[in-house]
Amino acid sequence: HSHLLLSPHLPFFAFAVPSAGYLLLLDPTRQAPSWSRLPLPLPAPGAGHAFSPAAASAGLLAFLSDAPGRKTLLLVNPITRLLAPLPLCPTARLSPTVGLAAGPTSFIAVVAGDDLVSPFAVKNISADTFVADAASVPPSGFWARPSSILPRLSSLDPRAGMAFAFASGRFYCMSSSPFAVLVFDVATNAWSKVQP
Repeated sequence: HSHLLLSPHLPFFAFAVPSAGYLLLLDPTRQAPSWSRLPLPLPAPGAGHAFSPAAASAGLLAFLSDAPGRKTLLLVNPITRLLAPLPLCPTARLSPTVGLAAGPTSFIAVVAGDDLVSPFAVKNISADTFVADAASVPPSGFWARPSSILPRLSSLDPRAGMAFAFASGRFYCMSSSPFAVLVFDVATNAWSKVQP
């Protein structure tokens, strides 16, 4: 559970440049904002092992494998340079939306939508949730089963900036066509939709 060894919370903006192997950090707390460049401990691209930034929380970054199928989610702490791959996502997906909520001893990752229903078709049907808790005895980390079912007519697209926000035990994200806010309650493993 080395991925739970988080550094103290530092307020910064991170811009990942995975192809170049580094992360640009902007520290907004200084009078004259300053930039830092940190190497990323990501695997070298090639042999189908390319990763793209997917989510961030409390200084922990999540990178998602680019290849279609069962996804690999890599958690990276850029300060300590620790990298931890999670077990393969249980559901095959093309380009899902990822949410991450990290605390001092635990984290939750959600991989939602873009279910590969055939080699040529995707649908927004389900979401998989990974829960890790280093404070439990013994420390645990697992994909919650069964997968949670997304609300009917959900439209998630990470390329359109449909990112997750986390508050009070729930993940929130936008859905387009039709417009709505999707809410995922971690405790009940259930989704709901809030429409205007």
